[in-house]
Amino acid sequence: MLGKKLGVDLGTATTRVITRGEGTLVVEPTVVAMREGDTNLSLFGLAALEAAAEDHTLEVRRPLRGGDIVDGRALTALVTHALNRAVGRQRIFKPDVVIAVRSGMSGDDRRVVLEAAARAGARTVYLLDAAIAAAVGAGVVVTSPRASLVIDIGAGKTDLAVTSLEGTVAGRSLPTGSDDLFDLLTEHVHAVHGVALGRSEAQSAARLLVAASHEERTGEVGGVLVSSHELTTLVADHLRSLDEALTEVLDETPAGLRADAKGTGLILSGGGARLEGLARHLSGVAGCSVRVANEPDSCAVRGTALAVDNLDMLKRNFMYIR
Repeated sequence: MLGKKLGVDLGTATTRVITRGEGTLVVEPTVVAMREGDTNLSLFGLAALEAAAEDHTLEVRRPLRGGDIVDGRALTALVTHALNRAVGRQRIFKPDVVIAVRSGMSGDDRRVVLEAAARAGARTVYLLDAAIAAAVGAGVVVTSPRASLVIDIGAGKTDLAVTSLEGTVAGRSLPTGSDDLFDLLTEHVHAVHGVALGRSEAQSAARLLVAASHEERTGEVGGVLVSSHELTTLVADHLRSLDEALTEVLDETPAGLRADAKGTGLILSGGGARLEGLARHLSGVAGCSVRVANEPDSCAVRGTALAVDNLDMLKRNFMYIR
């Protein structure tokens, strides 16, 4: 086949596109800027944010929330821009595309993504659950009968899965991610200390969050001192759904495969995997070792790029459209 092969990680906050065999990577915020009533004008990513800051007739739209589609028109524009950025507007051969999405995404939303990529000029489109994509990108041989346990934590969603023989043995998908933790920190600091934090300040202070479950620390956040001790309840509330989902996934996994997964250890991927203390916390919940994948932010998109070379496997297991 002469067309290019593209892998896409369609994240709530960040969209990543990789061209198989070339290694080129597009990394942009998952936003588009559009003008009401003008169906031809739209901008993507950083260009959209910059243009909207200068032109107030442009509206910034975020097509995804919690890994699910909330604006179909914006999603279609975003996918078109992302594919054009990777392969160009003028192309002789259409590309094959694999897109990583939240495993809990509804069938209707999945069809919107498939149709958006088809309208953008893809020859064949496959949807791959984010946990499977992250496992492949982290080096897991998903065709193996041995089980692996992976958690992919994005900005707006979290996917957990035990994988074996190209599929998911047990899994969960949560419409929450690392951004929800940053929002909780921002609300707490404003309510208790009267300081309004910017997003970058909240992210830089995140080291205090998970550490709050294990040890006492104090750090300056937005010009005020915040102790990890005062964040303990906040952290526990945020992690509760993740802890419960992990326990349920392990309980639903057959004993032999559960032993495999625990023996191999849990793999953490996604931007949220970088939160200090999270691996230690989840090790206690899962009862096994936990490691953060190399370059965890790009695990899912690397996985899509590798999966696009195994289209037969994708046809057997995942939604696609010609």
